[in-house]
Amino acid sequence: MTGDMTGELTGARTGELTCAPAGPLDVEPSGVTERAPRAPGRTEPFPPKLWADAVYSRRAIPATLAAGHPAPGRADADLDPPLQGLRLPLEPPPLHLAPSPGSRAGLTEPAVLAALLHYSYGLLQHDVTPGGRPLHRAVASARCRYPSELTLVTPTTAFRFDPLHHQLVQINGSVTISQHTQPGASQYAVITSRFARTARLYGDYAPRLCAQEAGMLLGAVHLTAAALGLATRPGQDRDTLDGLCADRLPAAEHPMGYLEILPTTQPPAAGPSWLSAGLAPALRARHSGAAIFDPDPAPAPRALLADLGAALAAAPFTDFSCHLLVRRVADSAPGHYVHSDGRLWQVRDGDPLALMERIGQTEGRVSVNFRSTACTAYIAVRRGTAVARYGTDAFRRLHLIAGSAAHLLCVAAARHGLSARVHNGYDAAAAERLLGLTMDEETVLFQVAIGAARPGAAFRVPVVF
Repeated sequence: MTGDMTGELTGARTGELTCAPAGPLDVEPSGVTERAPRAPGRTEPFPPKLWADAVYSRRAIPATLAAGHPAPGRADADLDPPLQGLRLPLEPPPLHLAPSPGSRAGLTEPAVLAALLHYSYGLLQHDVTPGGRPLHRAVASARCRYPSELTLVTPTTAFRFDPLHHQLVQINGSVTISQHTQPGASQYAVITSRFARTARLYGDYAPRLCAQEAGMLLGAVHLTAAALGLATRPGQDRDTLDGLCADRLPAAEHPMGYLEILPTTQPPAAGPSWLSAGLAPALRARHSGAAIFDPDPAPAPRALLADLGAALAAAPFTDFSCHLLVRRVADSAPGHYVHSDGRLWQVRDGDPLALMERIGQTEGRVSVNFRSTACTAYIAVRRGTAVARYGTDAFRRLHLIAGSAAHLLCVAAARHGLSARVHNGYDAAAAERLLGLTMDEETVLFQVAIGAARPGAAFRVPVVF
């Protein structure tokens, strides 16, 4: 499948899961004193059957995708209207990301604002091909549909980021951000999703893909903000999210998550130690490989495992575990590694190829060449606690947790010149059993295959301002 993130349907079982709490599942924001009631009449985008239909099912790829045509009734232009409102040009983004004195001013500093938006969700690459020019943003997306939207919300107004033109589009309020940012007030990077963009190809499977991308976008904003020295607090709380979106959200969009950007007068914090000053080049180099993920069977450098562990330790949420099945990493024994609670350790030695191919087999076939990968990561979440606490909203919350970690894995791989493919062609029930997860407690939400990409058929060029 083409695009940055594939969307095959996976799994084989249903049933509610339960588990004991293992740390906070939510981070409450500061600076929000009033919470608007949830919009009346808004449909619930994540019904309970999504766990079975989208995570554990064995359905085939939607016929509309195989045929290359939009799903019936899903191509209405009114579902995806163009951005309207006063446009505010942004400064050209810098070629490097690092804390600066301007970070003390937060997003009122034009250079900091431009850098945060561009390297979180801006256009970094595009393919020049006979069939068109697919655009690639800083995060992976199924078939490059990019249903997620990034909106900057201040105490008095909101601005939608337009990555195609590197501009802000004012939704309401006055003209500039600096005029309407109160001293000592937080600003919010709010993530919403237009399911219709992805449903045109993936039909009812779209909510899963949209939730995955929203989580990766939250991880992207969090990572870029940290590199710029900004103090942030990630949030999942639904009431706060609805309050931030009230009177600003088009009917075709669903609230997904937010990152609170805290005011500070302190010197900017140091960026992520595992990336040093190399985040911008890694983001520009990040890609998902060719349409068929068939990497070159070359060993990855030893530093890859250390960077993957450090990246996961820096994730905005902690309620997940990551299982790494390692095959080709220099000076590292093949085997099954686990990252949890900020550390990485090996739980089983030996070549994990048979394990990877059993987990990665759906519809009687394996759709990733695991024989050539350096390693494959499986991100698992504590579904039972979340379902018991949040009901249907657990689907959104857990995909934010897992997706934000998945993006960091992709960036860590790119730092070493490797591709990372988020691929849903895996059997979720088999993954739980074969990885030794606590049955009826943990659920795998992401499979990320990492390897040295072969030259692709498309000619891809960077987008540099």
